[in-house]
Amino acid sequence: MESPAENPSKAAEYLKELNKIIETQQELLEKQKRRIEELEQQVAKLYHENACLQDEHHRHLATCRIQQGVPPAPPGMLSAIQENARHEK
Repeated sequence: MESPAENPSKAAEYLKELNKIIETQQELLEKQKRRIEELEQQVAKLYHENACLQDEHHRHLATCRIQQGVPPAPPGMLSAIQENARHEK
């Protein structure tokens, strides 16, 4: 069996194939990088949206307490109640 070094045309063909593979891999990497950037932006947006919704929820709970004449809960009370509810499940 001939090695690529013994047959220059086969060696050239082999190099072309390797170059195609490398080019394809580089294209895939670029696509993956773009997708990762898109997903990171989406995560940042969702993180911000979540923070806003949590803030809105806390304001709503405070408004409900005021309307019912219940004194405001101390900081961290809601999370302690939620944590306790998780452990009871």
